[in-house]
Amino acid sequence: MKNLNKLFEKNSKRTVSVKLTASAVIFRDRSGVFSGETIDKIIAFVNSVHKKYKGIKVPIVFQFGEVLITDKLSYVIFECICYYLINTYHHRVYVFWKPEDDILTQGVFSSPLLLLNSMDNEKAKMYPSRFMMDIYGNHFRRLIRGENSSDNNYLGNLFKELDSFLKVFDIVEEYRDQVSEVIAELVGNACEHGDSDCLLDIDITSDHIKEEREIRQEGQFYGINIAVLNFSDNLLGDGIKNKLNTNRIDTDRYDLVKRALYYHKKFFCKNYTEEDFYNITALQDKISGRLEYEESGGTGLTKLIKTLQDKADTDTCYMISGRRSVFFIRKLIEYDRDNWLGFNKDRNYLTDIPDEQIVTNCLIYFPGTAYNLNFVMKREEKNE
Repeated sequence: MKNLNKLFEKNSKRTVSVKLTASAVIFRDRSGVFSGETIDKIIAFVNSVHKKYKGIKVPIVFQFGEVLITDKLSYVIFECICYYLINTYHHRVYVFWKPEDDILTQGVFSSPLLLLNSMDNEKAKMYPSRFMMDIYGNHFRRLIRGENSSDNNYLGNLFKELDSFLKVFDIVEEYRDQVSEVIAELVGNACEHGDSDCLLDIDITSDHIKEEREIRQEGQFYGINIAVLNFSDNLLGDGIKNKLNTNRIDTDRYDLVKRALYYHKKFFCKNYTEEDFYNITALQDKISGRLEYEESGGTGLTKLIKTLQDKADTDTCYMISGRRSVFFIRKLIEYDRDNWLGFNKDRNYLTDIPDEQIVTNCLIYFPGTAYNLNFVMKREEKNE
C-alpha cells in the first residue's frame, strides 16, 4: 500500500523498551480496550523493534486477551500495520486476542487479522492478498490503487460492486445508493486529491436487539460500518490552504472563504487551530483544494453523511488527518441558506468557529486522511 511507511516516519519520536523473548518480540496490552491510544503504543513498539533489531526478521507477537475495540478505524489501521510488517519487513506476525462482539466493530470477525490468530504459517501467507481484496459474507474490502483514477469508469464500477454487495442484506435501495455515493466520494478524493492508494473496508452486521436502561426496544437493528483511508503527504486541508495562499480564488464563494479565514484566525489556539479551519473548509459544498477551478467544486460528502445520520438510530462518524480530527455530530451538521456548514449551533461558517465537540487532537499523526463511519439502522419491516 503506497506511503504506508509514512505512518511510522511521522510518529518516530517516541520509543519504548523491547526485548527478545522465546525467539520473538512481544507486545502486550491488558487494558481490555483497543483504541487510538493502543495504535499509538503499537507504532512506538514497531519503531523500537526496527531500531534495536535492524535488518532482522524477528517474529512479532501482539497479545491483547479479551478486548473491546472502540471503533472500526482503529482495527483497520492495525491491519495496515500488520500488512506493513509482513509485506515490507517480512516479519512473521501473530495476533492473539478475543474481541467483544459489538455492533460497531463486528467486522473484526471478518478481518484478515483472523489469519494471524494462530500458529498456522499457511494461513499467515494469505494475509497480504486478503488485506488487499475480500468479498465474503458480510465483508467488502478493496485496495484501490491511485493509478486507477486515470480510468474514468473506476468509481462507477466501484459503485456497481457496492450496490450488488449491499443488495444481499435487504437494505432498501435508497440507503444502498447513499452509502455507495459516500464511499465513491471518499475513494475519489483519496485517489485523486491525495495522490495515493485508498483502502476501503465495509461490513454489514447481523441483526441486534437494542436495550436502553435494561428496556428492550422494539425491532431489529443492524450496523453499516465503513472505514476509508489513504496514506499521503497531502492532508485534507492542504489543497485549500495552498489555493488561498496562491490567490487562486476566482469565484465569490472562494472569496468568502478568504474572508472567513480573516475572522477565524483571531480565535486560533491550542483547541482550534489553523489546520482545523482548512479541514472544515475542505468539507464545504462547492469548495475544492484543486488549483484548477471546477464548477462542481468540493464535495457533497457532509450532506450525504447527514442524510444517512438522519435515517440512523445512532451513529459514530469522524475524520482524522495529520494531528487533528473532525467529528460529524448530527445536530451540528446543518447548512445555512447559502449551503455553508458552520459545524456549530448557529449554522454559521463565515463569522463563527466550530463547536468545541467538533475539532479535537488526534493521538497519532495520521499522514493522509481517514474516515470512520458507523450507522446503526433499524431493520425495515418486510411489508414496507
